[in-house]
Amino acid sequence: MPTTGQMKVELAQDKAITGRGALESDSSGQVWFDYSDRPFPSKIDWRSATTLTFVPDLGKSRSWLASDVEYFYNGGWVGPRLVLERAHRG
Repeated sequence: MPTTGQMKVELAQDKAITGRGALESDSSGQVWFDYSDRPFPSKIDWRSATTLTFVPDLGKSRSWLASDVEYFYNGGWVGPRLVLERAHRG
């Protein structure tokens, strides 16, 4: 079940971008965040991203280094998908 909240993306040379969405995971161990609204980082913003912090509506915050996160965006989506943890390989 997705956990809703805000993702704060710290940028090296600019103001942080904070947008709403949902943090999800599956049985493979993959964890991702899908934006549900603006603002969200563009591919250009992503080049200077440093840290990401997810603040859920209920519960504890979690953080990741942007260098460990994969950024995906498809024009048909509301916003980008951030793959925070890759699936475990067996």
